[in-house]
Amino acid sequence: MNGKTALATLAAATCLIGGITAARAQEPVPATLQPPAGYTVAFTAKASGVQIYTSTVASGSTPTWTFEAPLAELTSHGKTIHHYAGPTWEAADGSKVVEDKDVPVIKVPSKQGKANIPWLLIKVSPDAAPGILSKVAYVQRISTAGGVAPTTAPARAGTKVGVPYSATYVFYFKSN
Repeated sequence: MNGKTALATLAAATCLIGGITAARAQEPVPATLQPPAGYTVAFTAKASGVQIYTSTVASGSTPTWTFEAPLAELTSHGKTIHHYAGPTWEAADGSKVVEDKDVPVIKVPSKQGKANIPWLLIKVSPDAAPGILSKVAYVQRISTAGGVAPTTAPARAGTKVGVPYSATYVFYFKSN
C-alpha cells in the first residue's frame, strides 16, 4: 500500500467512525424516557466509568452476576460529578441528588444492542446543599456503551468485577 492509498483509507475510516459517532449522538430519545411536562434540561454530562457486578449464589444454584452499583465520573463544561451507589450524583460543589425510591425507574433497551446497559429515566431528590444539582428533579441516561454483566458465569460467590461503560446523562429541573 502506498502513502496515498494509506492516507485515503485512513480518511475513509475516520469519516465512517465520525459518521457512526454523529449518528449515535443524534438518536431520538423515546417518549417514555422524557420527564413530565414542565421540566427543562439543566445540563448534559458525559460519563465514563464502570458498572460493578458481584457474583451471588442462590440456594442450590450456580453463581450469577448481580448488579451492585455504578462508579463513574461525569464531566460537563469543566465540572465533575461523581456517580455512585444509590444511585447518587454528587458535584464538586457539594450538591447531590439521589434516586427517589418512591418513583419507579423507567428503562428501555439500548439502541446499540444487548452489549450496552439500558437507557433510563430516574426521578431524583436533591439534598439541602446549594449548587449545580440543587434543583435537579430527573436524570436521564442515554447513548450507553458497554457496562453489561460478563457473559461468562462467575466461578464462586463474592467475586466483584467492574465492567467499563460510557453514557450521556441529561439533568432536568422544574421550569415552572
